[in-house]
Amino acid sequence: MLVQVCVTLLTTALLAASACYTESPPEQRWWAWGNVVICAGLALTNMPSLPVVVDNILGYGVIGFGIALVLRGLRVHFSSTLSWRTVAVITAIALLVPAYYTLVTPSLRARLCFSGFYFAILNWMCAATIARHGRLRVTGISVAGFSVLGVGLLLRGMHMLLHPDPADSASSLVMGLSTLAIPLAQICIAFGLIMMVSWRYSERLRRLSTLDALTGALNRAGLEIQGKRVGLRALRGGRSLAVIMIDVDYFKVINDSHGHPVGDEVLRHLARLLKMELRPHDLMARFGGEEFVLVLDDVNLAAAINVAERLRARIEREMVELDKLSVRYTASMGVVCSDEHGYDLIRLISAGDAAMYEAKRAGRNRVVGA
Repeated sequence: MLVQVCVTLLTTALLAASACYTESPPEQRWWAWGNVVICAGLALTNMPSLPVVVDNILGYGVIGFGIALVLRGLRVHFSSTLSWRTVAVITAIALLVPAYYTLVTPSLRARLCFSGFYFAILNWMCAATIARHGRLRVTGISVAGFSVLGVGLLLRGMHMLLHPDPADSASSLVMGLSTLAIPLAQICIAFGLIMMVSWRYSERLRRLSTLDALTGALNRAGLEIQGKRVGLRALRGGRSLAVIMIDVDYFKVINDSHGHPVGDEVLRHLARLLKMELRPHDLMARFGGEEFVLVLDDVNLAAAINVAERLRARIEREMVELDKLSVRYTASMGVVCSDEHGYDLIRLISAGDAAMYEAKRAGRNRVVGA
């Protein structure tokens, strides 16, 4: 019991410390507060000198409230929530049933059985929330921790249900194993929750390092990483790989005449139009200031030229509006295919760039296939 209490306090301190900085995500604060409340509940249930209402009733309600806060934090982490009404219901059940077996039909055995079964179910709800929404490679340790903690509590409840004398159960093998499993599970849960937040931050950093902040398209680094994968996949499958280079005509004139905010809106508008044309396995990247590149898998030169013509005509028809100002713009495009230039993405982009500048020299607002 001393080891269990110490582990509970240490894991709670770890979660609280990880949540005590300005930009910590809200779920970390819910987890930290939940563990603090659970610690308080455990303290209340292990102080027989306190009034029976506090020791046998309020303590269980506090533990239930703490687990509900942890569950709410898990829901928040996965872009959902747990209503306060549900939190209140979870807490009320943890209060009322022990109250019944304390004041109406006094039974230590029944109260301990209920607490084991009920808190096991709540921990399994936490495990199910993570398993349903998270990647097991990242969240597996948390799922295992909540599951093992639930099993340990269930074993305690079952043992109290089947054992004729609860006073002797502390020395049994089942109680010993559950007492060992619970602190180990708490350690897994604490580190697993921190790993989940760390992975979320690493994913955000990865996205920031590979995406263009203005348009949401891939930047050059992202294009290099994902473009190699797409090219290798097309090469292995024996499929054509097409590249479309796109450049906004007279973009400097737009900036000089209407200001950079309008120019930025033109780029965002173009990115939205291009995304609408893409399939899930195609790529779009902002290659330069006003220059974009599309990488189309399993598309030959003729089909890619048709795609580019469709895009060019749509861009010409569209109107960009910002602050009661309407602007039209056009784009020149160069199209190349792996059938003529191979699967090396750098070579394809270079050939597509040459075709695009040929379109500009030919009068702009047109498509040239290399």
